[in-house]
Amino acid sequence: MNVLTSKDFLAGLVCVLIGSLVLVVASDYSFGTPRRMGPGFFPITLGTLLLLLGAGVVLSSLRTHEKLPPLNLRPWLVIPAAIIAFAWLLPRFGFAPAGLAVVVLAGLADRNANKLALLLLACVLVPAIWGLFALVLGVPIPFLIWS
Repeated sequence: MNVLTSKDFLAGLVCVLIGSLVLVVASDYSFGTPRRMGPGFFPITLGTLLLLLGAGVVLSSLRTHEKLPPLNLRPWLVIPAAIIAFAWLLPRFGFAPAGLAVVVLAGLADRNANKLALLLLACVLVPAIWGLFALVLGVPIPFLIWS
């Protein structure tokens, strides 16, 4: 098997790339000292740690070759659709239909999802979340719009 298609190799490579990007962006910030930390202290430290961790994962991937699983596009399409549906439904119909739609659509990202369980989850979750935001936190979100 090719090492370039190994799970660990690709995960380590992504960590190395993100750590390198953080180091490049944070290189303009003052590092400071451990006693008087500058704005670049944490980004540079964390970017370095991520780069080193990624390099370690890349090196360890040379010994093991676990193949990547096939790409499942369903969640990549359904989850953004659920978010868009929520954003479109909320101002027009209120939180109840928007919340119901987002819970059911997001649940359908799993091929084996039980539709009845998703509906029951939505019936419990939507009023609870609305109560938390509208009643406890005071966010003005209408539960249902009839116009």
